[in-house]
Amino acid sequence: MNFVYNHLHFRSEDPDAAAKFYCDNFGAVITSERPLSTTKSINLELGGHPLMTISGRAEGEDPIPGTNDPRYGLDHFGFEVDDMEEAAGHLRSNGAHFICEPWTMPSGSMVAFIQAPDHVSVEIIQRPKG
Repeated sequence: MNFVYNHLHFRSEDPDAAAKFYCDNFGAVITSERPLSTTKSINLELGGHPLMTISGRAEGEDPIPGTNDPRYGLDHFGFEVDDMEEAAGHLRSNGAHFICEPWTMPSGSMVAFIQAPDHVSVEIIQRPKG
């Protein structure tokens, strides 16, 4: 048996704006848009690999609003960068809201957290060089 990563699925109040956020900030690419029930589904790739699916609220659904508070289940997902200062500057220039400003962990890794659409927490991490 072989498991291969396929996607994360995010439900969004505004799927188009959410997809644009991931494209503008992280270089994701929209690979397809299709109807999904009474809403639509947008698939994104990053670096030629599946990243996520974003869909809106379907008729009859009443999604619970997101939060950036610590929680069980999926707490956040992360992107690794090779230059935290450059990445943070890029994100700030796009108006990203930092939940946690860049800081250095005891391990030497630099981390920061930003708020993506629908209160999704995204970690940005730079591992120590060498």
